[in-house]
Amino acid sequence: MTGDRAIRVVGGEKAVERFVILGEEGYSEFWRRDKSPVEPLELAKLLVSLRKMASFVGRNVGSIVWSGMDVENAIALDPSPVMGQYPVPAAKVDLMVGLTIQESFRKIEWSAQLREKIKNTISIMPQYEYKFDIFFNLCEDVYLDGLANKSVFGYYTEAARKWRILKNAKELISPPTVSELLHIWWKMAADRDPALYLDGYRDRSVGGLVERGTLDRFYQKPIDVLNKMVLALREECPKIRGVVERNDFRLALYSEFWPQVLSFIKFWPGDRGDRSLVPDVCDEDMAKDEEARRAVKATIVSYAQLIDRALPNKSRDFTEELKNAVGDPDSVVPIEGSDIVMMAQNKVDGVLLRHIERVVRAAAERRSIYNRGLEAGKIHRRNLYRAHTTGRVFQQKQNEFELRSDIILLVDATGSMADPVKWNKAEIVYQTLFEAIRSFNKCARLFAYNEVKNTCRITELYRSGKMLTILPHGQTASGEAIIATAISTRGNNKKRLMIHITDGASNWGCGVDQAIGYCRRNNISLITLGIGCSPSGKQSLRAEYGKLVQFVDDLEVLPRLLSKLLNYDKRG
Repeated sequence: MTGDRAIRVVGGEKAVERFVILGEEGYSEFWRRDKSPVEPLELAKLLVSLRKMASFVGRNVGSIVWSGMDVENAIALDPSPVMGQYPVPAAKVDLMVGLTIQESFRKIEWSAQLREKIKNTISIMPQYEYKFDIFFNLCEDVYLDGLANKSVFGYYTEAARKWRILKNAKELISPPTVSELLHIWWKMAADRDPALYLDGYRDRSVGGLVERGTLDRFYQKPIDVLNKMVLALREECPKIRGVVERNDFRLALYSEFWPQVLSFIKFWPGDRGDRSLVPDVCDEDMAKDEEARRAVKATIVSYAQLIDRALPNKSRDFTEELKNAVGDPDSVVPIEGSDIVMMAQNKVDGVLLRHIERVVRAAAERRSIYNRGLEAGKIHRRNLYRAHTTGRVFQQKQNEFELRSDIILLVDATGSMADPVKWNKAEIVYQTLFEAIRSFNKCARLFAYNEVKNTCRITELYRSGKMLTILPHGQTASGEAIIATAISTRGNNKKRLMIHITDGASNWGCGVDQAIGYCRRNNISLITLGIGCSPSGKQSLRAEYGKLVQFVDDLEVLPRLLSKLLNYDKRG
């Protein structure tokens, strides 16, 4: 790699293989592929990406919308930073992802509720309320960015933090101001380098270098006080288990340090919007900014219907269909489809794949296909199919093997499978098994199920030739997952065979007996593979599935067990 180009030597000369497009150097370029040059369509596709990223922050993030879209209690994002160039460059996508993550953490950590609680707890004089709001918001930003820094989210919130600090710097009035002070501190305290704030504050601007102490005399002492909160916000508070308890911790922390900070900033303006100390000379600039925001909002409002139509349909809800399909509808738990996936690593075992392919081929039916009208071939009565007229007299016979049933793999990805060793084994089994089956059944499907937000979610793991995966999580509603998978794979008259891969019995929902009954009524063969099962788990599975369960204690026995299950289905 030289500069922004990849160079390859071809025939002794250097050939440029690819160029780096300006603005496409962001992290999101590695995973965001669904783009559009059409503005409303691109905004819709970007919104889908942001919603998926937010779903990994926590369970109660809620809806993510663009500002101007009428959705109650949703996180409304200002699209101004990304409007104007489509598809949106990766660097700007990183910025929007960072802003989304910050707002998502703000919601799941109950920052708004904490602010209301502080109002009722701390007595703040009216002339200092504006300053306290800035203090509170920036302290929360340090805490929330600290949470993001514990994962890959920290790279995206870093982009958002730099953009917000630069945006604030363009709106600053003459120092000292509370806003500038706290943004300088935020930059130090929330950095991905956890020790950066320990160096303290030094004015490194041009004015500060020429005349030492330009801003140091204003900001150094209050930042030293603020730095005493950093360890508590970044290390101590996140270790507290309950969100209410974490809020109480921050309430006590802010109550302790606010008087100390106030002693330095009492006579400083908050920012250009602080009407207690700033004259109305900034009103014209603020009015222009507000007008620009209204224009962007009006654009989104005009695009709202187009964006809504471009958004993919909400996940299919199977709950009502399941209640009508089982004998005890009150026992059915909520279940819906999901499209939140990750790219899977290739876990296919080559040796195991060849053994399974031989087993599947033995259970498949042979079908002869004739390719007629060939110009060349061996002169033999089996290779000739018509009298010589055009010269295309030859034919070729080919034997293809195809399973008599459409195969559906359903993988248990609930909390009991979350152990890395067990999930790695499960991925080897289902990826290898699916690749072998797909060679003999082009209509094979692969699904997995887990539980999120008290809802069983079923996800298809093989799409457009790509193997995907999900995070194992939650309770095991095997009965609902089996029935929902059967419902979602209806379509042709071919018999279906469902192979359910699990490590234990269902512990939630309507139960497997309801699913077995549904499969029998709809001519679906259900067989089960137990992986990593404990002795009690094996006993429970035998009680639920009877003869249609086999246990894979060693991957080497998988071909033999699969042969037994396929032959049992063939006899049925």
